[in-house]
Amino acid sequence: MIHSNRSLHSSAALALLAAAAVLSLAACSSSKQAGETAQTASAESTASAPGPTTTSGADAAWLKQRAQYMDCVQDRAKANLTAKGTSKDVAASAIEACKSQLSTMHDAFQDYLSAQMSSSHGKSSARQAADRVTNDTREKARTYLTQYVERQRYEAGQR
Repeated sequence: MIHSNRSLHSSAALALLAAAAVLSLAACSSSKQAGETAQTASAESTASAPGPTTTSGADAAWLKQRAQYMDCVQDRAKANLTAKGTSKDVAASAIEACKSQLSTMHDAFQDYLSAQMSSSHGKSSARQAADRVTNDTREKARTYLTQYVERQRYEAGQR
């Protein structure tokens, strides 16, 4: 009897997860145009993918800006390793110092997406996607820099 209750609960849980996934997909498809959504999702997934990305064309411009921003924040953090304050303070200072480069990356990404969109809804989606990618990039930089500063300070103390 206990075994059959587990099976029943597992089946119910799977059915609920499947229903939630279907509802989520339905909500997405009804609120956005399919082609534009796929392009935006593809570009966003490229933006959040770790490691170097090799591309050609218009999308290479915003990816280059993203790489330059990440280099900028790391260089600023490296220069301030011995500064007083927590690792979060050093990371925040580096991010603040490079915010103009992040803004440039945002604009380049939005231009890249907008060029592919034809409707006003698509252009609005491009703006929203650029905002999400920018926030994601900033937060990834913050997390990375905080850990980077902690590690560098730890290693310096071990010598």
